[in-house]
Amino acid sequence: MSFDIAPMNPPAWTPGAVHLWWLGGDMRPAPQTRRTRIDQLLRRVLAPYVGLAPDALRFGREAHGRPFLLAEHAPDFNLSDTRGGCLVAVAAQGRIGIDLERLDRQLSHRELARRYFATAEIAVLEALPDEPARQAFLRLWTAKESSCKATGTGIFGWLPRWSFDPATDAPSLRTLPDEAGDAALWHHRRIQPHPDFTAVLSCKGFVPAIRGFLLNE
Repeated sequence: MSFDIAPMNPPAWTPGAVHLWWLGGDMRPAPQTRRTRIDQLLRRVLAPYVGLAPDALRFGREAHGRPFLLAEHAPDFNLSDTRGGCLVAVAAQGRIGIDLERLDRQLSHRELARRYFATAEIAVLEALPDEPARQAFLRLWTAKESSCKATGTGIFGWLPRWSFDPATDAPSLRTLPDEAGDAALWHHRRIQPHPDFTAVLSCKGFVPAIRGFLLNE
């Protein structure tokens, strides 16, 4: 999908609209700096949606820590950042989650899969050569984590309960936790905001119509 130059104000909501705001650059020079920059970015993106100044925004936390905006007619939102980029998703309806990863990320993918993935997913990854297995792991991880972020459960104990087809690039849901409701309510979309990254948007309760916008510092 394409990302347009960010408008002065968010476009009007249309049915199923999800706005994705992409900021390239490193958000992780130091923990304190990263937290401050993420807070500033969220305020910058969300303030126009509720007609308040960025400093006037107030946030609450769900039971497992998922943040939400304390404002009348507040949209749902989710954020993911990694080395070199940050993605903010905003929607007027339903629940959304976003997870962003670098395509070149090197990690102990087989070990992590055995620890966090479903049995059928592990079996597919074990049968693949190392590089295809790493790529499949990233596809599965982004789909799983974005789903957990949409529900607000966190990932620990929940990642194996979400399973996807390891053979497809577009997220194809196989199983989900009972607490997540009917599978027909869920829609997953793979996003590539930049050639070096991949992301998955997870939506519950509506079919997303996605628009992307480029932010700058």
